[in-house]
Amino acid sequence: MYMERAVWIILNKNFSLTLDGEIKNDKVTDKKFSPGNDIWTEEIPRLGFSDENVQKDYNEFVSDIFTLFTEPLANEVFINAKIGEESEYVNCKNPLVIRKIEEYSVDEIIQDE
Repeated sequence: MYMERAVWIILNKNFSLTLDGEIKNDKVTDKKFSPGNDIWTEEIPRLGFSDENVQKDYNEFVSDIFTLFTEPLANEVFINAKIGEESEYVNCKNPLVIRKIEEYSVDEIIQDE
């Protein structure tokens, strides 16, 4: 059985985050986030910066992403995007741009219990 996945970049004027997710039943599930350097986590990374202004900006970026994911149409924005296409989300402090960069299928891993 194949699993459909896609990769998006979520960015604003200061930061970007990569999202890899499974597309299942018209929802983005099994989300993996990466701030770069091939580091992946199941939660939006909480990065720490020594500069207070940069930290404040990053915390707002994370908050804006959480706001995006609470939107009723968030899944449609991600799933319906075409590769290379950009969508803008403006219902937040700093507008976010969502760019789909890849779609792929993987063999689903079946684990014996």
